[in-house]
Amino acid sequence: MTKRYPLLGIVAVVVAYLSITLAILASPWFSWLDNALSDLGNTSVQRNITSGSALVFDGGLIISGVLTIAFAFLLLRDFKFSWKYLIWGIPLTISAIDLSMIGIFNESFGNIHLVVSIIFFFFTALSLFLYSYVSFPMGTPKTGALALFLGVFCCIMWVGRWPWQGVAIQEVTTSAASAAFVIILSILVLSGRMKTVIFVSTERLENVRSK
Repeated sequence: MTKRYPLLGIVAVVVAYLSITLAILASPWFSWLDNALSDLGNTSVQRNITSGSALVFDGGLIISGVLTIAFAFLLLRDFKFSWKYLIWGIPLTISAIDLSMIGIFNESFGNIHLVVSIIFFFFTALSLFLYSYVSFPMGTPKTGALALFLGVFCCIMWVGRWPWQGVAIQEVTTSAASAAFVIILSILVLSGRMKTVIFVSTERLENVRSK
């Protein structure tokens, strides 16, 4: 039977980036060098209300987060909540919850928005590193190597000092790393290449054979 729930992950990514793109197109004032993506969803700025960018941006993030939460939960359930999946699946779920929170508590909420944004990017990187750590037991070492690269990339983007004032570039590149990870997970599950590798000790194997 073909598993369809991984499509939720792909749709989540499409919804997120479609909403961001539409919000930018509706906001000619937006600058990649001077703004944050969250500026598009600030409901305290009248131009965002008039252009509809706030509704599109915030709504897209909320929907995308909910879809990712559903995808992550169904994936964990599919693999019997094995620790190999929980160790990175829980951080992924937390980051998805915070993605929705970024839309709900948009930039007009001040410090609350800042906190949920930081949590989102932190748990995004954490899920990448933890996936890399358990990728061999799951039988996906190449994906694990890619996850490690993406995790390091996220850290560099946020820790590094860049010659522009805004954080939109950091936000879009690191969120793209998360999006790529979700799409890869979806493809792995759809193709049947993600599986739990069970290691059995030699002594236990000999006992089974002797019976």
